[in-house]
Amino acid sequence: MPATRSCAQQVLASVPLLMREIRAAMRRAAPEGLTVPQFRALIFAQRQPGGSVGDLAAHLGVTLPTASVAVAGLAQRGLLSVQVDAGDKRRKRLALTPAGTAVVDAAWAQTEADFSHRLAGLPASQMNSLRDALALLSTSLSTSA
Repeated sequence: MPATRSCAQQVLASVPLLMREIRAAMRRAAPEGLTVPQFRALIFAQRQPGGSVGDLAAHLGVTLPTASVAVAGLAQRGLLSVQVDAGDKRRKRLALTPAGTAVVDAAWAQTEADFSHRLAGLPASQMNSLRDALALLSTSLSTSA
């Protein structure tokens, strides 16, 4: 198991750095006047359509009132729609509006361009190896969950 352990150590050492870089690039790409929690709320709504405000609060690591304030601000800006859950009137479901989708898509495209630029110096063989390794990691994690 030494190879497995070494691989796990490399993943655990690399992923936090990678996530820090992704978050920084996404923050740079976020529109002016949008707070980081609001932007993260938009990304959450894109990845978890129909997620609740409570789910968002757990995702952000904040209280329900704090998440509610972020949601209200995004709804007021026309970036997020909030619907009352038909099965539980106390629960609110979140969805991106077309404007919210445009904001997230533009930030994602800018982040992708940023990472493409940063990876451009790698030889094609290393880029292919990296892409294949990340695909293997994704497959391994999704099948073991």
